[in-house]
Amino acid sequence: MLRKLPRLILALATLLFGLVVLIFRRNNLKPVYRGLRYFLEHKSYQQTLRILRNDPATEALIRERYHEFYSVPWDELKQLAPGTLGYEFYQFMNKPEVTPLEKLPESKVEITPEIDYLRRRIRLIHDIHHVLTGHPSSELGEMGISAFYVAQIRSPLNAVLLAVGLIKCTLKCPERMDELMEVIVEGYAMGKKAKPLFGQKYEEVWSVPVTDLRQRYRITSSIHDFVTRAPLPDEKDEDLADLQAVHSLQ
Repeated sequence: MLRKLPRLILALATLLFGLVVLIFRRNNLKPVYRGLRYFLEHKSYQQTLRILRNDPATEALIRERYHEFYSVPWDELKQLAPGTLGYEFYQFMNKPEVTPLEKLPESKVEITPEIDYLRRRIRLIHDIHHVLTGHPSSELGEMGISAFYVAQIRSPLNAVLLAVGLIKCTLKCPERMDELMEVIVEGYAMGKKAKPLFGQKYEEVWSVPVTDLRQRYRITSSIHDFVTRAPLPDEKDEDLADLQAVHSLQ
């Protein structure tokens, strides 16, 4: 245990430093990449992997490598009826503040074929989760999704993102702390009530209305009018892009 302690301290310190850098120096993800290389070996990340694999649906996706290199049929999705998952996903991804999937940074960290598949899969479905949960593409929306992920899979990276969000709010906009805490608490409660979302085959329900899927997955919250919330002070496109990029490293 003592032999592993220096490596553990290095992992946590490097990752925390990288995330805190995002508060003050935008578009600098290099420290996050370095910290992630160590952090993937930490017991908190291994716990998340166990939670994912204990879900039969997610385990089945991993075994069959379901849509491992899936290409989203954008032209088909935009022709679906408004309100369906595919159409709303298309509309969400075409918002100017959302980073397109193909432009998200790729972490060079390779672990195992199974873990690498899971990370690619989560990069794809992250924005689908935005659509299903109603969290908008904003810093507050990303905080809500992070809390949802902590509730569902105890995601350590998202737990650290929440800590960084609280630090940033404390330093830059303390008057918004109550609002941020409401978003975090509600996102966490939503994640606890919902069915596991990481093993769902969303590609097979593009034509299903989002309202029906929310009932199917037990996603219930007043968060669906959350889009009306004002952005955090000094919220920039670069800030949001950094948060989206860090989420893509999972």
